[in-house]
Amino acid sequence: MSAPLPDDGLKRRARRRLIGAVALTIVAVVILPLVLEDRPPPAGPLEVRMPPAARQALPQNAVEFAPAENPVAGPAPVSSDNPKPVKAPKPVPARPATAQSARPSPAPAPTAAVYAVQAGVFADKANAERLRMRIESLGFKPYSDSVGASTRIRVGAFASRAEAESLQAKLAAAGIAGKVVEK
Repeated sequence: MSAPLPDDGLKRRARRRLIGAVALTIVAVVILPLVLEDRPPPAGPLEVRMPPAARQALPQNAVEFAPAENPVAGPAPVSSDNPKPVKAPKPVPARPATAQSARPSPAPAPTAAVYAVQAGVFADKANAERLRMRIESLGFKPYSDSVGASTRIRVGAFASRAEAESLQAKLAAAGIAGKVVEK
């Protein structure tokens, strides 16, 4: 037999140390958390229940994003003949009755709510223009409205919510997600 090399003992010691380090790491990673845990893990699958959130009206300056549309080849030119949205007149508050006048003050005339279908709000004007062109190709007359840095695309001015929901259903059938909004 040949005489052992001096490096042979060093290699054996290095292997033992490596095996010891691996064993200590396994103990630290697997066994220590089990020993130190104060509550047992759940037996079955976890079930999370959350109450449905009430849908709140967005603030006037909030931006709601619609799903991205399929891009068309190149941006289309923007036409400047879009009609501006019609705003509903604000009701006039009645004056409080005074001791001098015994007759009741006339009630303010109820204003007709004007509804529209908002097809989307876009930060990129090219995306807004693509959606506007797509809605026009379906035979509807959309208009754009700038709000801050965003452009929103709306269709119609309806006196009743039912009419606006009817248009919303037609747009949804064409693959355009819309939302009925009060103007």
